[in-house]
Amino acid sequence: MLREWIVRLRFLLAGKRRMEVDDELQFHIERQVQENLAAGMSREEARRQAGIAFGGRERAREECRAQRPSWTLELLLRDVRLAVRGLWRNPGLTFVAVLTLALAIGATSTIFSLLSQAILQALPVRDPGQLVVLSSAGSHPGHLHSEGGDREGHQYEFSYPMFRDLRNRNSALSGLIAEASVTVGVTWNNHAEAVSAEMVSGNYFEVLGVRPALGRLLSQGDETAAGANPVAVVSFDYWKTHLGEAPVAGGTLEINGTPFTILGVAAPGFRSMVWGHVPAVYVPITEQKVVEPEWNYLGDRNSYWLSVVGRLRADVTATQASAALDPLYRSIRAEELTGLHDQSPKTREKFVIAARLNAEAGAKGFSPFRDQVRTPLTIIMGMVLLVTAMALVNVASLLLVRAANRVREFGVRYALGATGGQILRQLLCEGLLLGIGGAAIGLALVPEAQHLLLRWMAGQSTEPPTFSATLDWRVLVFTLVTTLLGSLFFSLAPAAQFWNPRLSQSLQQQTATGAGGGLKFRRTSVLLQIGFSLLLMVGAGMFVRTIQNLRSVNPGFETEHLLAFHLSPQLAGYGSAAVAPTEQRVLEGIEHLPGVRAAGATNDEDLTDDNRGGDVNVSGYTPKPDEEFDVELPWVSDGYLQTLGVPLVAGRLFQRSDTASSQKVAIVNESFVRHFFASPQAALGQHVSRPDRPVTDAVIVGVVRDVKHTSLRTPAGPMNYTLLLQAERQGGVTVYVRTWNTPQQMANSIRAAMAEIDPKLIVSGVSTMNEQIDESLMAERTIAMLGITFGMVAALLAGIGLYGVLAYSTTQRTREIGIRMALGAQRGSVVRLVLRETLALAGWAVGTAIPLAMLAAYAVRSQLYGVSIADPAVYGTGILAICTVALAAGFVPARRAASVEPSRALRTD
Repeated sequence: MLREWIVRLRFLLAGKRRMEVDDELQFHIERQVQENLAAGMSREEARRQAGIAFGGRERAREECRAQRPSWTLELLLRDVRLAVRGLWRNPGLTFVAVLTLALAIGATSTIFSLLSQAILQALPVRDPGQLVVLSSAGSHPGHLHSEGGDREGHQYEFSYPMFRDLRNRNSALSGLIAEASVTVGVTWNNHAEAVSAEMVSGNYFEVLGVRPALGRLLSQGDETAAGANPVAVVSFDYWKTHLGEAPVAGGTLEINGTPFTILGVAAPGFRSMVWGHVPAVYVPITEQKVVEPEWNYLGDRNSYWLSVVGRLRADVTATQASAALDPLYRSIRAEELTGLHDQSPKTREKFVIAARLNAEAGAKGFSPFRDQVRTPLTIIMGMVLLVTAMALVNVASLLLVRAANRVREFGVRYALGATGGQILRQLLCEGLLLGIGGAAIGLALVPEAQHLLLRWMAGQSTEPPTFSATLDWRVLVFTLVTTLLGSLFFSLAPAAQFWNPRLSQSLQQQTATGAGGGLKFRRTSVLLQIGFSLLLMVGAGMFVRTIQNLRSVNPGFETEHLLAFHLSPQLAGYGSAAVAPTEQRVLEGIEHLPGVRAAGATNDEDLTDDNRGGDVNVSGYTPKPDEEFDVELPWVSDGYLQTLGVPLVAGRLFQRSDTASSQKVAIVNESFVRHFFASPQAALGQHVSRPDRPVTDAVIVGVVRDVKHTSLRTPAGPMNYTLLLQAERQGGVTVYVRTWNTPQQMANSIRAAMAEIDPKLIVSGVSTMNEQIDESLMAERTIAMLGITFGMVAALLAGIGLYGVLAYSTTQRTREIGIRMALGAQRGSVVRLVLRETLALAGWAVGTAIPLAMLAAYAVRSQLYGVSIADPAVYGTGILAICTVALAAGFVPARRAASVEPSRALRTD
């Protein structure tokens, strides 16, 4: 046996990394020679007999090849069995590694599932790649719905007459559909509630290729004259959760008090052509006056309220469709120009010549909400990827520590003929098993993590969630790729240490990874973990400061003790003439409740990104050439401004003496005055009206301070408040109640008062103003919450990794420390020596991470508010936290090093 080891070591210590077939042959011949020499033969005779014993070189080579296993399933199973046994013998390490990977993969897959739904997922319709979203450029005078917005100069809303002309006269599209979202009151089995609905064109489901789950869907024949076809289709989710999966086809559903015949149920999984909409019912677009009694958009070419999507013909591309639709769009605009009051050459230039129609890729549908969540989700995804990277580095460090104790094992395997490829396969099998175990547990955690995150994001909202807690094939593929790449990474870390083994040291039980590459890798991994931790802490700190800054913004009115809820009498079937008296009766009833200081209502609620703007004509003011100046046009009750506490600058506020039959009055704010008048006093007595609407002419009786209306981020703009009782149309309102006590205590009293007035009245969206502000800051709050959570996890991982490195390095320096203490070093100096190493590692990591953190902050600066990308408080807090974690991690190894006995340390090999 000793001779066999000597022969093997002669080959291995000569620098051979692997024993090929010829090496195996030579080994066996040399072993036989040694045996013949021991038997007393001469060297020549011993070699001759050895050659005869093996029957020649070629036969021996064939025998050796036959004995070597090939890459078969049997070999793979053998490697897997060896990996399982190896991991089973180390249950602590296996548990920690699998749990670390499970948490990291679960968090990553959870966030990726939301990102996939928002950005990557196509609509669940027939051939979504053939869909295009229409947008336009040019002047848009008139009423503009704010849902689609203006992005990069393109408007995504169209009037119904324009949509109808494009649908009937184009040759590039096989179908064109339109949609508008609205809230309606639905009554089923005597139960009334406010739900989201969609007004859609008759060919909506046909063009999208959506099939019914029950009954039939809308058809082109259902879109005829206005109000002629009160029919509806319900969504699959609403049918299942609210209608009890009843056979509803042919039944009746009341919408805003009007009976609608239910045609059928839409297919499961389909919601809308607009990602982010979760409608309960779909009605023909020609029923607009029924579902929105306060408006009459169908015949108005200056009301832009429809989102439009088309399906390309088989031989037409999106670019070709744009080229074909553009001339048609301009020709229709030329016809519409004749209906405008201003037909000057400049107006023609902006309205017709500059008009453009664009067909954009629409596989994912049209969605203004997607743009709102894209950046926050990308930021969160970046954070969770940092945590995943830390987890992979941590597992690699764990495996490297384990590998340090396997040096002799792998040395013996090399000496017995194992190749580098076999060792690599073994380590990859072990790493892949850890990765698969972590991925399996992580995926099992994803649904629950999704539910928790979606509940957090929903807050107090009762609306159906935009995101769903599901796992699709994209998430599974992403998890598989992440697992494979991660397993490859942390498997190669120990494999690199054994690719060029020092067998003489290994067989003498000396750790080849002790003070060389292994320790360097662990130091590097700790540096990365500390750096990633600081990045996460700085990111979370930036958004915490943003939330603090936004909450400290003065909106111009007091937000405490202010309750809000939505009231829509028309959803309960009230006619136009009865809406205003009902709203007034509700306000009077609430004002008399104990604990109520004041109550007011508006059709344009505050701080919810809701806008109702348009052009105005002001007496005594001559517009500049090509001037476009939109003004916010809220309708409010006489107690609204007093309830919010908006300060009066000049004139008076609305009074009870201002009635529907008296002189129409208006109140404007300071921004309005700065644009149109020289001073607030100059505005008093002037007249303001909507273009082409003489009935809206009102006298300005007061000027109030600017208040933030759209959001806390958006500067205050010009406002023209109109009295609700004197408005030309009436509709749903948001009621604000100023209370003496906490608003939450008033909610039940308000519901009881509403029930006494009329049980059919639907009260929805009850919340405090502070809750509304929190909901408007949901993206920032979610990023900050997850950033803090991920930062704490990252700091913990970094602390554990730093502790491991320091503990290992101080153990390796036991003899050095003993010599220092034998020569007179004090225990305090040994502690300082270890802590200096700790702070040095933290310092290197912090110095590298700060520039990266600044670059990351610069990239997301649009999401920040009032925070510099080099905010000293944020960076100072992050660095202090990292240094605290580092010192805590280094204190135990430092004390252990200081307690070393010199006499014992000097005997350490």
